[in-house]
Amino acid sequence: MIALMLGRRTALAGGALVVAGAAVFVWKALLLGLPVVPTETEGPWRVELEITTRGSGRGSVRVSLPSTGPRQVIFDESASADRLLFAIRTEGDQRTGVWSGRFGGVHRIVYSFRVDIDPAAAARLPEGAVETPPDDVVESHGGATAAHPAGAPEIQALLATIDLPGEDPVSRVRRILRFVSDEVATVAQGSEDALLTLAAREGRPEGKVRLLVTLLRAAGIPARPVAGLSLRTVPVPDRVVWAEAWIGGWIPISIGDDRLGRRPADTVLLRRGGLALVEATGVEATGHRWRALREHLQPDELAAMMVPANPVLARLSLYRLPVGTQSALRALLLLPVGALVVALFRNVVGVPTFGTFMPVLIALALRNTSLLPGLGMVAGVIVIGIVGRLGLERLRLLLVPRLGVLLCVVVLVVTSIALAARGEAGSEFFGGVLLPMVILTMLIERFSVTLAEEGLRTAMVQAAWSTIVATAVYPLFRSARMEHLLFGFPELVLAIMGLLVWIGGYTGYRVSDLIRFRMLARPTEDA
Repeated sequence: MIALMLGRRTALAGGALVVAGAAVFVWKALLLGLPVVPTETEGPWRVELEITTRGSGRGSVRVSLPSTGPRQVIFDESASADRLLFAIRTEGDQRTGVWSGRFGGVHRIVYSFRVDIDPAAAARLPEGAVETPPDDVVESHGGATAAHPAGAPEIQALLATIDLPGEDPVSRVRRILRFVSDEVATVAQGSEDALLTLAAREGRPEGKVRLLVTLLRAAGIPARPVAGLSLRTVPVPDRVVWAEAWIGGWIPISIGDDRLGRRPADTVLLRRGGLALVEATGVEATGHRWRALREHLQPDELAAMMVPANPVLARLSLYRLPVGTQSALRALLLLPVGALVVALFRNVVGVPTFGTFMPVLIALALRNTSLLPGLGMVAGVIVIGIVGRLGLERLRLLLVPRLGVLLCVVVLVVTSIALAARGEAGSEFFGGVLLPMVILTMLIERFSVTLAEEGLRTAMVQAAWSTIVATAVYPLFRSARMEHLLFGFPELVLAIMGLLVWIGGYTGYRVSDLIRFRMLARPTEDA
């Protein structure tokens, strides 16, 4: 039946496209388990570091980079060099990104990564006797240094008053942690030095961590400071510091909440053995800023991004593209849906519109604003077209100059509204519709041409139907489910192409024809 109405080749071509798109969709949705509908399941954190530096000679910028470990998984790392050489140096379990070369003016460096944090992961504390720390651990993190003066007299005197337990290292660590947490206050303007923090009984978090590490080393327990980012304070994460002590393994110690075995929540670890995250040498000035964003992705999609089971599918996943490219494609992949709706209205229902793509462009222009203000824009553009056409008709201008004058009028009207709407709501409104106004000005051209060639009534009818069709497309363009479906399953565009081929080959009656000629379908009565 379908082949008779469409033609054999048209039916086969459309069917092949529909089957191909549907088959890939079913394969990915059912066999691979990719989510069909969006969800608010929390995914990984996306973290970005932007460094701005200025120099006029040779220099370097060093950044502590995160590593995959028991409590965090790092993936999708990327870095821009901006005329500098970039390299990653690894020393033990610490990774450092180094940008070096000849600095000339201002350089902008960007480093970004994604991290999946296990909030429930906690280090298991040993029970009973603990094995002796390895020699390299004692040598690196067991002795006195300038930042951790474990041999200072005031440190030794304090340990004598604390009355540490005997051989149980866990109890010794708890006693020292309790002293630093309870007896030393945290102040924003305090010192970062261990001895000054001890003398004043107050200090910044960095000073308290250095004091804790110093006391642990003096008590015979290897320890080191640790620095990272607290991702709870988005979009600008805070630098946080804590300590790690060797008790049969490296055990985190959080001084903020007096917890042993857990580091601060929602924290990505960046550096062990030091507290500075960004350092520079040989430059005149430098500044940096961290940003973080919690993504909402499905666990199956996360697995495909992190450790793809299918290499081909991993390469074809649109989620691996840059964020800016993803945003553009999310809007672009909605256009075939709009074209399908317009084709249904024009070829099946039989309504006239301003061309094929004008209703789609109108809906695209309204996508970033609410429906009623958007329809008000469309009505305003049509009114400008009518008034401008009537006003310029007496001048007998040629088509292109006349349309140019109308475009200037639209620009002036938009500028006037922008000046009037100086408030916060006005800035939000124009942030979303100023660029789409360029699309809406195309209505004037179509309206003016139709008005000149076919009259006011035809122009008004086509404008009305174009607005109705755009209103029908509008909720699809605003739908998060539709956006997720087409972005996650772009093969559905093939199925849409097949439906468009079927609609294009349909030669039967339209709905409007059945309504217009309904009188002819009634049986006649014999006289």
